[in-house]
Amino acid sequence: MWRNLIFILHFIFFSCANKTDQFSFTPIQVDKSLLVSEVGKSLEIIEVKTKYPISGTPTILKSDHYFYLFEEGIVFSLHQIEKSGAVRKSIDFGFDDKLNANAITQIITQNDSIGIITYGQQITWLNEELEEIGTERLPFKAKVHFRKDSNTIAYTNGIDDGEWDIVSYGFSSSKSYLPIDKNRYRFYNQTFSPFSNWNGKTLFSQAFNDTIYVWDQVDFKPLFQVDFRANAVTKDRFSQIQGAMDLLQLFNEKKYSYLIGEIYGLNGNRILFGLSQKGNQALGLLDFNSGELKIYRGLVDNSISGINLFAPQFVEDGVLYFGVSGERIKENSDRLPDSFKHKLSNDYADSYFIYCLELKD
Repeated sequence: MWRNLIFILHFIFFSCANKTDQFSFTPIQVDKSLLVSEVGKSLEIIEVKTKYPISGTPTILKSDHYFYLFEEGIVFSLHQIEKSGAVRKSIDFGFDDKLNANAITQIITQNDSIGIITYGQQITWLNEELEEIGTERLPFKAKVHFRKDSNTIAYTNGIDDGEWDIVSYGFSSSKSYLPIDKNRYRFYNQTFSPFSNWNGKTLFSQAFNDTIYVWDQVDFKPLFQVDFRANAVTKDRFSQIQGAMDLLQLFNEKKYSYLIGEIYGLNGNRILFGLSQKGNQALGLLDFNSGELKIYRGLVDNSISGINLFAPQFVEDGVLYFGVSGERIKENSDRLPDSFKHKLSNDYADSYFIYCLELKD
């Protein structure tokens, strides 16, 4: 099962649009993982030691001066991390607190302020001391709000019974895109990077939608389509899904390929995105210069640790960010280079690691 897919009772699906050859790419299968050295020019690994081991897969965020790790599951905690990896501050969210743990739908950063979004629409702003400094109500309710300059594009991701998947808004206007078919079974898909900045524009990817979109703050339109051919999930096959068990059966068939809603704009004319390929997580890399779309098994650090990084969480300012648990590094201890082992703490299995890959131009 790819990543930490959460089946909550919502589904997003839009891959049934008419296909055109003008922007369609047929993937080339590459029987290996993409190497860090092929896309990056330098890699930094930051070891983070929290009071207790991080549970699950935390969300990584970055402000002007700090990293943040937001863990949700067994506990709901936000950790403020120095660039050296030292934990500066942490706050825990309870279920009876003003910031109810169950109500948190997203956390964003703005300069060195942190915005805790609850119920998809209310932001509580914290300063770098993690103290409340104000609140803000957003004009639309959505699971993911992505700010670009003075405008915002939002992905509702099944948070309510609205009519659109995508809404863009600014000071004086708003637009809606991708109408929702309310007769189709829906689930909520946890995604780390449905939006990504790229060449002055914003990319968008949606689970089970084989089209990648681009937003230039004026229009939202298709950029290209991935043609999975015989491996694509057909409209007829998906119409058979009436509930969660039907959806699980589709996953277990392991004969389909589809996008999973993760997108990363790289430097130049390249785009990286996440997909599921017959039950296995993979990465697609489109190079507009060569006109080739290649699919890799994942991404491997061949420069420092030798660890399979699988997929990034997000890209920002020419740097890809990955999260790796100390437990997974421990599981690969027999294959770790000595030069990397010597840099690890004695109890590194309880740590969390942030990989920062500076991209090639």
